[in-house]
Amino acid sequence: MTAGIEIHSTAAIDPAAEIEEGVKIHPYAVIGPGVKIGSGTEVFPHTYLEYCEIGKNCVIAPGASIGTAPQDLSYKGEKTRVIIGDNCRIRENVTVNRASGEGTATEIGNNCMLMIGSHIAHNCKIGNNVNIANNALLGGHIIVEDFVFIGGAVVMHQFVRVGELTIVGGFTGTRQDLPPYAKVDGRPGRIVGINSVGLKRKGLSLEERTLIKKAFNYLWFSELNTHQAIERIREDCPSSQYIKHLIEFLTTSKRGVTKLSGKAESEF
Repeated sequence: MTAGIEIHSTAAIDPAAEIEEGVKIHPYAVIGPGVKIGSGTEVFPHTYLEYCEIGKNCVIAPGASIGTAPQDLSYKGEKTRVIIGDNCRIRENVTVNRASGEGTATEIGNNCMLMIGSHIAHNCKIGNNVNIANNALLGGHIIVEDFVFIGGAVVMHQFVRVGELTIVGGFTGTRQDLPPYAKVDGRPGRIVGINSVGLKRKGLSLEERTLIKKAFNYLWFSELNTHQAIERIREDCPSSQYIKHLIEFLTTSKRGVTKLSGKAESEF
């Protein structure tokens, strides 16, 4: 045993694995090829890791599987990986597949929690401070920006984007992008308002939250189409980093941003 590293005798460790000081590996964990584990990380029993880089002070719970081959028929064994940042909590039976396409990576940022049974498919890019609840399923190439909460049993089509500070209610399904600062619910997902609680917790002032709500009213709670709504926002809403990001998100969407709106089916 290397000084400062605690590895149970029943754990199977690839000789080439890079394991930093302060790592603890529990019984029957399997650390396969191409793995790097940052200091202070704890790997619990019956986990399986390969072709992944885990940051510092993470917790990998029992049954998690990280870095396994993508569920992509075009994948031909090329060298890819998973990269996970610092201070992440990967709970029981989570699966995170490595990317498809030579030299690419599935990425998860810092301070994230992936709850029990959630799945992150190949080439996803998950930002910082993202929480993904139990049994949520994210298809390939999805981009999730910072400070997003994705509820339990959510299903997202490949290539979807989710904007920053959005909350997605449990059982939501979507084939289109979900904008920043939104509260989303239903199948298919629809905008039911702004994420007022999340925005307040992030420190946005009442004035900033009111401005975002005004923009949402033009976009999702009026008779205007998206182009008309954006023009009205540019005319009526003082420019801010949040309004700029909202407009940029809308105008750069490739799958289209959902135009559905309505009341929430349930509180979340």
